[in-house]
Amino acid sequence: MVDYSSLRGKLPTNAECFVFESIPSTNDYLSALPSSNNIQVCVAREQTNGRGQYQRQWQSKKDSSVLFSVRKNFKTATSLNGLSSVIGLAIIDVLGPDYGVSELKLKWPNDVYFNNQKLAGILIENTVQNKSQSVVIGIGVNNNIKGELDCETPWIDITQILNITPKIETLTAKIINKVIKYCYRFEKHGLDTFKPMWSCCDYLENKKLELSHKGRKVVGVAKGISKQGALLIEINDETIEVFSSEQIKLI
Repeated sequence: MVDYSSLRGKLPTNAECFVFESIPSTNDYLSALPSSNNIQVCVAREQTNGRGQYQRQWQSKKDSSVLFSVRKNFKTATSLNGLSSVIGLAIIDVLGPDYGVSELKLKWPNDVYFNNQKLAGILIENTVQNKSQSVVIGIGVNNNIKGELDCETPWIDITQILNITPKIETLTAKIINKVIKYCYRFEKHGLDTFKPMWSCCDYLENKKLELSHKGRKVVGVAKGISKQGALLIEINDETIEVFSSEQIKLI
């Protein structure tokens, strides 16, 4: 059985930690808490109403995935553009060096992929409270699914990649700590400090994409990200910025 009872002691001293056997949504739980200057973390063995981007459902099974959310306050002057991509890089920075999962890619803005299959997803929600930006970062990482998911997107878990199952309590603690570390680094230095790492992990680089541009459907080629974290797409001799993955379709 998964036991998160020792998790609190593995996190920074300024982190409030809430652990649940089952909860509808770790993001919703943190969003409903009173504002705090501390980092707040919510971890669950099971989510019954987990959400992905654009109100899609995040599929998981009890004790099969890393499921947690982190809430951190940023100054209102801090631009959050590109933060979701940075969180994806944090996950890769744990799974690569610590677990030997190589060839991981980040599908803009923040989906972690292995061999064209989705391994992890991120949902970021933010509000302005008391002159600060309260940011809730929800993360799901497939660890050992054991069976099928009702999911249209091809998926994979760490167990399939490594042929062993990492201890989920340790994996969860490592990713939480890396996410917190990357948040502070992002707050201090912005997206630029992560650009070299992004370039090495860019799933869409030089891939063809379909999108609406100037009132018509066009095909362009992905060319990295801008300083604002937008996807750069080259269409003929023009390079445009796209800020929502809903606007694009991989072809």
